[in-house]
Amino acid sequence: MSFWKRSTNLKVLSKRISKLPSLNNKAYQIKGSPHCYYISRSSSNFTTASESDNSFLQNQSPSLRIRYTCNKRPGQQRRGFSSSQAMAEPSTSLTDAVVTAMRTLFPEELADSAWDNTGLLLGQAPQSLFSFKAEEENGGTILLTNDLTSAVVDEALEQGARMIVCYHPVIFRPLKSLTTKDPMQTLLLRLAAERISVYCPHTAMDAASGGLNDWLCDILLDGEHSVNRTVVQPISRPLPEGHQGMGYGRAVELARPVTLQTLLKRLSAGIGNQRYMMVAMPPSLNDLTKTQEITKIAVCAGSGSDVLKDTDAQVLVTGEMAHHYALRHTQLGQIVVTVFHSNSERKYLETRLKPMLEVELETTTYGGTRVIVSKADRDPFEVIDVRGL
Repeated sequence: MSFWKRSTNLKVLSKRISKLPSLNNKAYQIKGSPHCYYISRSSSNFTTASESDNSFLQNQSPSLRIRYTCNKRPGQQRRGFSSSQAMAEPSTSLTDAVVTAMRTLFPEELADSAWDNTGLLLGQAPQSLFSFKAEEENGGTILLTNDLTSAVVDEALEQGARMIVCYHPVIFRPLKSLTTKDPMQTLLLRLAAERISVYCPHTAMDAASGGLNDWLCDILLDGEHSVNRTVVQPISRPLPEGHQGMGYGRAVELARPVTLQTLLKRLSAGIGNQRYMMVAMPPSLNDLTKTQEITKIAVCAGSGSDVLKDTDAQVLVTGEMAHHYALRHTQLGQIVVTVFHSNSERKYLETRLKPMLEVELETTTYGGTRVIVSKADRDPFEVIDVRGL
């Protein structure tokens, strides 16, 4: 079971447990989950929990203890933990709650801080003493977007958003001033004036288990089993529990060969039925209509030139790749598939991030928050047939 699914089930469970009239050493199972939770108000016969596992159990009863058990696979030991700690201090604002949730799902330690800028990049401005604008105590709206543009800010204001989760960083390099002469700075000033905060996960979301690159692998597998899934560039520094061995890019060895045509159709459907893709073919494979059996694929959301440069996969899937990198791969006999940068990322917000964030917020004060995905967000590039001009 993935790290996210485990924490999610426990958070939902802890909320539902408080509603049960009697809890006396009974087994409780979440519908649709193969994992069983044994519940007791006694203090005996339970294993010791790690700090991170305890943090997931934000239940309302300090005396309640939960032991989590996972179905054993051959060769694996039974795992368990318990919690008797009181519920953690509630977040003081929606921004705090969302930041905590995002850091749980995609720890900032996973980001490539050598060049990236992730985290809470625009905090919520303090409310004016003369402001008469009322705020919802237990909800509001969060807008998810891949990029921050004027159209997205307009949408956020129309929807009454109190916070924006923007995948790409809205502040990338140090600022010496904030003026309306720069488009992005203008947007930040508009948001600050409306007390809307912005959180940007970027490469932390790329690297995390269950993040963008795992999602791309799932699209290409389309339910089929893989022999092996590995991280292309593992992070060597110490990482939070549950994220050890994570990093950038993924490589997948297929249990049985599939054709290139099948992979392209799966990719198109998974990222939103995109009609056009750019494919760089080796000289020996210059005809897409011929069947090419693929057994190993590598993926990197966004720009995969550096991450995928040393992989031996037959097919490389990414948002964009520099000309000379793509040329080199074709000379090595590899196929490069690109779909435009943000098109390799955007659909993740709707299919994965939205439900994940909703579950993380469910057991907080802000469980009633509305999470929406931007309709105004789009890739800046379009394919145009000049014959129609």
